[in-house]
Amino acid sequence: MFAASEEWKARYPDACFGVLIMEGVDNTGKCPALEERKDALEQSLRTLYAGKSRKEIGAEHPFASYGRYYKTFGKNYHVLFQVESVALKEKPIFSPSPLVAVMFMAELKNGLLTAGHDLDRTEPPFLLDVAKGGETFTSLGGTQRTLPPEDMFFSDRNGILSSIIYGPDDSSAITAATSRALFTVYGTPSISAGEVRAHLEEIEELVHILNPEAARKELLFL
Repeated sequence: MFAASEEWKARYPDACFGVLIMEGVDNTGKCPALEERKDALEQSLRTLYAGKSRKEIGAEHPFASYGRYYKTFGKNYHVLFQVESVALKEKPIFSPSPLVAVMFMAELKNGLLTAGHDLDRTEPPFLLDVAKGGETFTSLGGTQRTLPPEDMFFSDRNGILSSIIYGPDDSSAITAATSRALFTVYGTPSISAGEVRAHLEEIEELVHILNPEAARKELLFL
């Protein structure tokens, strides 16, 4: 059901990609325990990065690895700016739903690029690939995107679900009706499979705070 192309393996031999599928989730209501965890994370990030600039944080692992990747495409790593917003500017973590909050929390804590999808709005098989340039999809929010050559992307039978540079697609977005969630993590070169595993396991832990009865369906790495 999940595979990586030979082109991706050849172009990014030191990269990794992780997949987590959680079933039996409820994304409709507030969760006080998750809100407490989110508040604690905000304070932890402010303590961790106190007195540091965005540039200094960006020089640390794993932000430096993503920064190098994004720089080759003339872009900046957006998660770094989100960390700056919470840690340095003391803004709260905002998300449209509890399940997306889970993903954002892990992303901010660990710095690893993560995408979330409603599994029931996707259609296997799934493929991790490298763009030739010119591939198009509609990103979250409805903007039409054209992939640059050599960007990593993840697709299903119907088309692109996400790319590193442009993020997730619009059609498979997590909604209040989502009951099966697909989380993916792009590990750029120098980010280990162990880091990706720990990150996905933390997402699983947070999902269980939100939905104690939720179950892991899949945890794998490409």
